[in-house]
Amino acid sequence: MNGTESTLSMETDVVCKMKLNREDVKFTSEYEGKTYYFCSLSCKKKFDEDPEKYISFYHPGR
Repeated sequence: MNGTESTLSMETDVVCKMKLNREDVKFTSEYEGKTYYFCSLSCKKKFDEDPEKYISFYHPGR
């Protein structure tokens, strides 16, 4: 990073918590109208099998 990159283009893989640059992400899933970004096909598959398990971390009480 050269210091000019916007933090708005950063996402977090909800499965492994890795920080990702949105433009570089190859794996995504849509769930309840929101796009989730993943570092690998493995993380995407885990999310797709049980999305509530992973989004409850970001939305407590679900």
